[in-house]
Amino acid sequence: MATKRILVFGTGVFLRGFLMDFASRAGFSMTVVSSTAAGDARIDALKAAQGCVSIWLRGIDLHDQVVDKTQQIRVVDQFFKASDNFEDVLRTAQDPNICIVSSNVSEVGFQLAKSLADDLKAVPSSFPARLERWLYARFLALPEAELTVLPCELIAKNGLHLRNMVLTAAKNRDADEIFMEWLTEKVLFCDTLVDRICTPNPDDSLGAIVEPHTFWALKSPVGLAVKQLANATDGQIVVAESIENYQLRKVRLLNGLHTAMASIATSKFGISTVREALEHSELGPFLERMLFDELVPTIVPPVAMDEAMTYAKLTLRRMRNPFLQHQLSAISVGADEKWKARLLPAIDSYVEKFGFPPESITTCQRIFLESKS
Repeated sequence: MATKRILVFGTGVFLRGFLMDFASRAGFSMTVVSSTAAGDARIDALKAAQGCVSIWLRGIDLHDQVVDKTQQIRVVDQFFKASDNFEDVLRTAQDPNICIVSSNVSEVGFQLAKSLADDLKAVPSSFPARLERWLYARFLALPEAELTVLPCELIAKNGLHLRNMVLTAAKNRDADEIFMEWLTEKVLFCDTLVDRICTPNPDDSLGAIVEPHTFWALKSPVGLAVKQLANATDGQIVVAESIENYQLRKVRLLNGLHTAMASIATSKFGISTVREALEHSELGPFLERMLFDELVPTIVPPVAMDEAMTYAKLTLRRMRNPFLQHQLSAISVGADEKWKARLLPAIDSYVEKFGFPPESITTCQRIFLESKS
C-alpha cells in the first residue's frame, strides 16, 4: 500500500513539533513548501538534514511525572521554495498519495493579497491564492482523488474562512464553473483547533521543544486519510460534528492569557518568558485572577464550568513547564490581530454577562495601547 502524504504550506516550529509528530506516528510522509525568507532557509536546512528533525518532549505529565526525552522524526522527503520553483510545487498535485493539505502561516499571511494583481501573478503573493493554484492543478490531474484541507492557524472557523478565500481567488482568476463546483463539493475544508505549546530549540535550528500535552480537534466531515491519522494518536486527534467549545476554551483561556501577559509582562515588569510571568510575586497572582475570575466566566456557558476550570488549571500547569522557555516576544508578534481574536471578544462577553468591563483584562489593554503610542 502506498504511503499517505501530507502537503504542508509553512516550515515553522509549530508544524515541526505538532504535525510532523502526528505524521510520524501514522506512518505518513510530508511535502513541505516555504514562502518566506526564513522558511526558505529552513528548507535548505531540512534538505541538508535529509528531512530529519529532533523533537524534545519535555514537561510534567498529568500524573506529575517528569517527561524528558528526545525523538528523531524523519517524515519530510520533498522540499520546495514557492518563490523559486512554484511550477514544481504545482506538479505535486499529480501525486495521488497527497490526501491532506495543511498549513500554519501567520495571521497576516492567512489572507489574500491586498492587491489583486499580486495574486494574479505567475507566483501569487498570498497563501490562499497559491493554494487555489495548487487545487486547480489537482482538479486537472486527479479530480476524483480524496483531499481534505486542514489549516492549523488559530482562527475561528479557519477551514470555512480558507475555503471562502480560495473561492474568491478562483473567481478573481475567472475560473470556470466546473472547477468552482469541484472546489465546493469535492474538496473538504475542515475547521480545526490545534493545541500544543512548541518552542524553538536554541541549540538546533530545526529542533522543537514540545510539551507532553497535544490535541487537535477537527470538524467533520473528513476524508479516510484523516481518520487514519486520527486513529494513530490515542485520542489526541478528535473528529467531531462541532469543535466550537474546544476552540472557545483554548483561544480564550490559553491564548487569551498568553496575549494578556505579553502585553504587560515585559513593558511593566521586564519579564521575558511565560513561566517567569506566572512565577512573579505580583504579576503571577494578577494573571491567575484574570484567568479564573475574568476569562473563565466568558466561556461558561456554552462550556461547562467543570470543563472550563479543568482546562484553566491545565493551562497553568502547561505554562509553568520548567523545560520551556516560551518567549513573550514571540507571543507579541501580530499582537493587534491577537487582541482582536482573543481578548476583545472576551471583554465583550464579560460586559454582556456582568454589565461592567473586566478590570484585569482592560488594564492589560490600556498598557498595551500605551506601549504602542
